[in-house]
Amino acid sequence: MLALCLVLQMSAGVRAAAKVCNQHEELCSRAYNDVTSISTHASFAVTNQTKPTKPGTQFKGINDQLNDGVRGLHFNIMQGSSASEVSLCYPDCTVNNGGTLLDSLKVVKAWLDANKNDVVTIFLEGVDTNASPAAVVKAFTDSGADKYALMGKPESWSTLETMIDDGTTLVVFAEDPNIAAANSKGYFISYKGTVLKLEGPFKYGEEWTCGPWDRSTESIMLIPHYIVQTTTYGGATYDNMPYPFNLGTTNGYQYEFHAVSCRGGQSIWVNFMEVDFYDQGDLKTPTLKMNALPYEGDNKKNFYPEFFDADPDAPIASASTHAVPLSTSWHVALGACLLLSLFNALRI
Repeated sequence: MLALCLVLQMSAGVRAAAKVCNQHEELCSRAYNDVTSISTHASFAVTNQTKPTKPGTQFKGINDQLNDGVRGLHFNIMQGSSASEVSLCYPDCTVNNGGTLLDSLKVVKAWLDANKNDVVTIFLEGVDTNASPAAVVKAFTDSGADKYALMGKPESWSTLETMIDDGTTLVVFAEDPNIAAANSKGYFISYKGTVLKLEGPFKYGEEWTCGPWDRSTESIMLIPHYIVQTTTYGGATYDNMPYPFNLGTTNGYQYEFHAVSCRGGQSIWVNFMEVDFYDQGDLKTPTLKMNALPYEGDNKKNFYPEFFDADPDAPIASASTHAVPLSTSWHVALGACLLLSLFNALRI
């Protein structure tokens, strides 16, 4: 009996220190393409929320985004001051110049150094970009971010736990085929045949749509969920400027509606919801729902996607919870052990 108690107590300790992947134990066993994550549109294009001096797509920088649970970063790459430099700009470098690709990659690399149980994805955006493919590759090697990069498109996606154990916690997709082909090591994975990027962005009042409908071998679904406007800045007119209004709605129930609608229309899982001003509204709750994870206010009557076997009786837990509550039977067994220990002590 004493031996059994010792085993139960040791097992309880193991359960309390269970491994987490992207902040949740439940995600460890899921394949990379079976997880829904928030990604930030033009992640680098930061502007001041109270006193903006330039248009931007985010109110917080990349490090804060990652700390807050964002797991997808979108980098719009363009040639910098010379062919050997790559800048991050949106919609161009005269409006919001977010600095160099190298500097942003250094931030990502430092964050991955400190967060070994998280998988981050970078989208290198820009079809027919004027950025030098060689300069893009060099930014990855010079920053050291390449040491975490997944090498080549897998035949099937591994689980998050496997990727973490292998140290391949950075996935890089390249929209421009020339950029994708430039990397001899193969850690730039081409959008073509891999990433199904849905229609978007949208103008205010337009209906969220879920095309195109010609998927072939794509296994990753990326949904642009943000609104743009036509406006003038610096004497030039832009059709794709950020729209920092009605964010409680756009980043609230419309986010959930858009994701669920496209999941129903397409035949693969929703993997990345690309948003502006991620810290406005409530993106956390619908993302937890999409992943069939417990969320605040959860109850048995709420809808759980059938994609995973979710337990309606699962305890409510925040994204940062590491301990796993023990079941009633475990509490009873451990209680019996404590009584036995007390009895033995009194007998002595």
